[in-house]
Amino acid sequence: MKIQKITPGFVVQTYDTKTGRCVEQSFIAGDDDVAYEDHNGDPVDWREEEDAYQPLEMVQPRQDSRPAKRGKRS
Repeated sequence: MKIQKITPGFVVQTYDTKTGRCVEQSFIAGDDDVAYEDHNGDPVDWREEEDAYQPLEMVQPRQDSRPAKRGKRS
């Protein structure tokens, strides 16, 4: 069975105001209160000891691509 591990936390993104690009991002995991779900979103009873550790690394933005600029917020 495939399950999803949900880790609450925060995403921190660094923007370069001169280029309008996101240049770096990272994920800061919250507390140890993770949840496990099946592919339908139903809770699954799973012990952390059975879970192989996976680093919470985010893919960094590509420097050669630029997303469309969004309008200024009022």
